Amino acid sequence: MEMTQRLRSLLLYIAQCLAGTAIGFYLYTLYPTIGAWCLISIILVLAPDRKDAMTLAKTRIKANLVGAAIGLVIFFIHPVNLLMICVGITLSIIACELLKLQPATRSAAIAVLIITMHESGRHFWDVALERAGGVLAGCVIGMLITWVFHATIIRSAKVIRKIGK
Repeated sequence: MEMTQRLRSLLLYIAQCLAGTAIGFYLYTLYPTIGAWCLISIILVLAPDRKDAMTLAKTRIKANLVGAAIGLVIFFIHPVNLLMICVGITLSIIACELLKLQPATRSAAIAVLIITMHESGRHFWDVALERAGGVLAGCVIGMLITWVFHATIIRSAKVIRKIGK
C-alpha cells in the first residue's frame, strides 16, 4: 500500500519536530535557560508543509529575530510590565507587517514574550541576553533541521526518478 503525500508530509514533520526536540532538550540539560528558549524556537521555526518549508523557516527566523530585538529594546527603554509587553507585541506585529513577514507574526510576538518575561532574583539583562541567545540558537537549529530534511527528500526523489527510468 502506497503512503499518501499527506501522510508522508505528516510523518516528515513529526520526524523534524522529534529531531528538534531531542537537540533542544540536550541543550536544555546543558544550559537550562538558553536550552528552554532554544527548544521553543526550534519548534516555532519548523513548518509542517514541505513545499514551502525553507521559505517559511526563513520567514519565521526573521520574525523571531525581529521579536527578540524588540524585546531587548523594551528592556532598554523601561522596566518590563504589562504595558511594555503589550507595546512590544504591537511593535512586533507592525514590524512583521512592514517587513512582509505576516505568516510568522506569531513567532515574533512569542519571541518578545520569551525575552521580556522575567523571573525574580535574576538580573534583567542577563536573562534577556540568555533568552535572545536561545531564540537565535533555536532559529539556526530549526533552519538546519529544515535544510537537512529538505535536502534529503530532494536527493531521495532524484534517486527514485533515476531508478524509474
